[in-house]
Amino acid sequence: MDKKNRAILNELRYNSRQSWREIGEKVFLSSQAVGQRVQELLNNHIIQRFTIKEQRDQLQFITIYMNTNQFESFEKLVKSFAEVAEFYKITGDGCYLIVSQFDSNALKLFLNKIENFARYKVSHQLQQIL
Repeated sequence: MDKKNRAILNELRYNSRQSWREIGEKVFLSSQAVGQRVQELLNNHIIQRFTIKEQRDQLQFITIYMNTNQFESFEKLVKSFAEVAEFYKITGDGCYLIVSQFDSNALKLFLNKIENFARYKVSHQLQQIL
């Protein structure tokens, strides 16, 4: 990936609603060239989707330590909760990492349900740096 593509990606991360013309002015390309490069990034799966990042006041980071080998059932359960924003299989400390935005009561319900599959560690967001 060249410097121009990286610059385009940085602009899209900052504000994906910018026009190709606005991005082009910042990265010194024509709007047509920006559009073509974005399409190439999409075709090469470097950009997978355009999305919205919501401001979240209360995030939980839940590390999962599986007690069973019922991975599919566990994954299906976790995905059924709308409050789960991100869900990863990980290495190192734990088997999964869940980023969620539960209120207190919903978090208790969620944790009770996953106890059938795993132990967990919950960390709460203090402050967003970026």
